[in-house]
Amino acid sequence: MTLELKKLAEYKDIMERCLRCSMCKWIPQVQIKSWKYAQVCPSIDEYNFHAYSGGGRMIIALSLLTERIGYSDELLNIIYRCTSCGACSVSCKYLNDLEPLEVIEALRKKVIEDGVGPLPAHKKYMQLTEEVHNPYGDTHSKRLAWLPADVKVSKNAELAYFVGCTTSYRRKEIAVATTRILNKAGVEFQLLGEEEFCCGSPILRAGAEERVKSLIKRNIDKFKDRGIKKVITSCAGCYSTMKADYPRYYKHDIEILHTSELLEQLLKEGKLKLTKKVPLTVTYHDPCHLGRCSEPYKEWHGQIMEPISLVRFPVPPKPIRQGTYGCYYPPRNVLKAIPGLTLIEMERIKEYAYCCGAGGGVKAAFPDFALNTASRRVEEAQDTGAKVLASCCPFCSTNLKDAIEANKINMKFYDLTELVLMAMED
Repeated sequence: MTLELKKLAEYKDIMERCLRCSMCKWIPQVQIKSWKYAQVCPSIDEYNFHAYSGGGRMIIALSLLTERIGYSDELLNIIYRCTSCGACSVSCKYLNDLEPLEVIEALRKKVIEDGVGPLPAHKKYMQLTEEVHNPYGDTHSKRLAWLPADVKVSKNAELAYFVGCTTSYRRKEIAVATTRILNKAGVEFQLLGEEEFCCGSPILRAGAEERVKSLIKRNIDKFKDRGIKKVITSCAGCYSTMKADYPRYYKHDIEILHTSELLEQLLKEGKLKLTKKVPLTVTYHDPCHLGRCSEPYKEWHGQIMEPISLVRFPVPPKPIRQGTYGCYYPPRNVLKAIPGLTLIEMERIKEYAYCCGAGGGVKAAFPDFALNTASRRVEEAQDTGAKVLASCCPFCSTNLKDAIEANKINMKFYDLTELVLMAMED
């Protein structure tokens, strides 16, 4: 069995076994701390109709597969009004062993194969990614325009900093902070510059699997050609795509780390010294693709048994991808190491964290939905009493900052690397 995304028909058993229980809309009951923050699906929060849930989209997928319904503009909107945050799949595991997110991804793949999708906004950034290697359409030769003249880069280092499209063109402050920290810690690294292309995450989330395969192979081969053994990235989307998705299509032995993981290692080794006080009360937002969506996929060779009618189970048991082993502790451990900083947690955290609202092509196609979701997350951050909201993803950074500004909220946002740089001596 290959690990790459299966055809929708291969998920028919999963779709048929959906109990319509609505667990996919909620945090598992034992984790709920208040009614206000009990739900976990941004799409349900926004549209409040079952079709917009993980289970609802499985009903749609099964109905399309069995030709009980046909395509329409509204159906396409429902399929793509999903941030691909994976919370539905985590919650489902507490009652069943289904994979709503994989079904949604396979459904989007079918939409494209049938020639009716994706949406115009997605087609536009796919085309731009192929033409200028980033979904924003910015000039490729300016991918390193953010790089300060005093930052030292090694051409032959085995460690590469994969900056990513959003960090390179929209959240340059994260790239600057990251490279300055690496220099101060004495870590040699290389940048790919104009040889760095998009990781392919935006294309993959929209369902255009065939269009991204060559890009995945190209990126891995480029790492190998340059002698790169380890890659760090600021972006949660780049991280989960390279760590969890790339091996489904092209096996590689390159170590993929998020910057927070490297920073934690440097702290343990005594190479990263945080000595300046940063007297801030901070709450931390878990990016979906740094957390629950970053777990690698495991192969399963078995079959579904049905001892009695409608009772089915996998033999041997399938590996459960439940988000438990996402990158949750490194960013928190780094924050706790900053002198003077106080960390206060929100109610929905780690594998039960609420999405920022920007992923899955939603920011491009449904900006109001994205902003409303971010506003709900910022409200949850406010309720902690923290004055600063921090995270580890440029995509989350952009959307959460947009919500803070749009709602005129007295709260600042910082990426983890910016806070770390504040704590280092000049």
